[in-house]
Amino acid sequence: MLASRALVRGLQSGFWRRVSTSSGAWAAHTHDVDVLDCSAPQYNNRLDTPLPDVPFVRNLSAEQKKLKEKEKGPWTQLTKEEKLAIYRLTHELSFSEMKKGSKEWMTVLGGMFFFFGFTGLLVWWQRVYGGVW
Repeated sequence: MLASRALVRGLQSGFWRRVSTSSGAWAAHTHDVDVLDCSAPQYNNRLDTPLPDVPFVRNLSAEQKKLKEKEKGPWTQLTKEEKLAIYRLTHELSFSEMKKGSKEWMTVLGGMFFFFGFTGLLVWWQRVYGGVW
């Protein structure tokens, strides 16, 4: 009981304040952090909205800027690779790429079968060597 009273008095006397404002905690707040503005529209790949509000690449390099200028002219002068590069500036994935499934279900099913098998081995072990059943 005496130790808990001493702990409470130690925390009340300013010990906790000194710990919480230590140089390590203070240094953690001095770094510049990139803050994501959630009120601005964000790019995302979704099947229900295949045409995002903002382009995929926002900060264009010099080569990409030249390509965007070339885009304003006739598209018959563009090669297939340039057309694809222009598309990839606006969209990360095509609609068919978004619809393509993953193989994650195999991992989940394999994990379930592993744990079912392990549980079956435990039940068998308890029946053979456990005694009471």
